[in-house]
Amino acid sequence: MKPLSQLLFVSLFLTLTSAYAFDTDTPTTKSLLIDSVHLIPPQILPPAPGSDSAKGKVELLHIKTLVGRASTNERELATKDASTKNVSFFADVIPGFEIEKLPKTKALFDQVRFTEDFEAKLFKDYFMRKRPFELDPSILPCEPPRKGDEYKSYPSGHATMGYSMGIILAHLIPEKSAVIMDRATLYAENRLICGVHHLSDINAGQVLGSIVATLLLQNADFQKMLQASKQELSGAGLTQ
Repeated sequence: MKPLSQLLFVSLFLTLTSAYAFDTDTPTTKSLLIDSVHLIPPQILPPAPGSDSAKGKVELLHIKTLVGRASTNERELATKDASTKNVSFFADVIPGFEIEKLPKTKALFDQVRFTEDFEAKLFKDYFMRKRPFELDPSILPCEPPRKGDEYKSYPSGHATMGYSMGIILAHLIPEKSAVIMDRATLYAENRLICGVHHLSDINAGQVLGSIVATLLLQNADFQKMLQASKQELSGAGLTQ
């Protein structure tokens, strides 16, 4: 999957920011800093391809091909990523990045996690798309499906999280931005190998995650947390 073109993102961002408002209360851990009243799913994302459409069928075939070709190591990483729902997976590409030893940075990304997860669930509940293994029983997911997780395919929550966190972490550690965003992409695309998302789910998560990150970076209260994290990471020798 290739990154969104700069033109597409800029035009999308300019359209959205004119309608957005931000909460002004001083944030506590896991506060919602984005006013979700203005994050209206059909104004952000197009409808997901129908399961009977040509694109929907191609996406399903693509997943089956990827699952069939995945090596043991690739499937093991995809399974590991499936169960990792915090910023710690970036430790794969940032030596010494131990989030439990970085309390200010952990608080920052707990905030990101709370916000992007809230938005992803809002969008999932609106679009109500079946997951690949719901459409084709021959597709075996990495992990047993959870009750209540049906019709939650679009957008991908993992992709939303990966890109939102990746963009913010790249802002904090710019000298590692390339490897950070490569890892965010792999984290998102591993959902295909796990058989739980279509490619358009991943693309939609990239859009939503990018918007969430951009809006958080503009929030004054979040910027204070960002500065504290930057100082902590610098003190730990993880950034200049």
